[in-house]
Amino acid sequence: MSVIIGYLNGEPQELTLVNGMVHINGVIQPIKNVTEAEIEEFAALLSSAPEGDEESREIWRHTRRIQFLVHLMSRTFGDECTNLLEMLIGNMHYRVLEYLGETDDLDEYVEARLVPSRGEHMHVHGEHCGHGDHCGCHDHGHEHEHEHGHACTCGCHDHKD
Repeated sequence: MSVIIGYLNGEPQELTLVNGMVHINGVIQPIKNVTEAEIEEFAALLSSAPEGDEESREIWRHTRRIQFLVHLMSRTFGDECTNLLEMLIGNMHYRVLEYLGETDDLDEYVEARLVPSRGEHMHVHGEHCGHGDHCGCHDHGHEHEHEHGHACTCGCHDHKD
């Protein structure tokens, strides 16, 4: 049984239960006591979004994903997994606040946490994100700087110069 638990860089993050062990995007995670019934119930909840336009239905799903992830965190061990869940929660929470038009007071916080605005990329020119090599927010294996004043042709990310 699999279910989408959130998005990072626009990519779905899929939780799968294999022989009682939780995997996120195929990588086993230290999250204990998750049952098949719990995953099925969560998947059914996501598919029962109320009527409305697609954006409002997705925001509703985000609120339910946040609740689910907070519940999972109480059974999570290890910094990497906890950080991943926190990043997912933070990104979806920001999307909900953005939808409600309540992000004005969060601009400085968002900049510090590198939570992308809708349609923007997380990478900040010339700065390392500081999340560690496995943060999942962008490709750490391809770090380089670009001269401003020419078009970037590396193809590894979008630039908003």
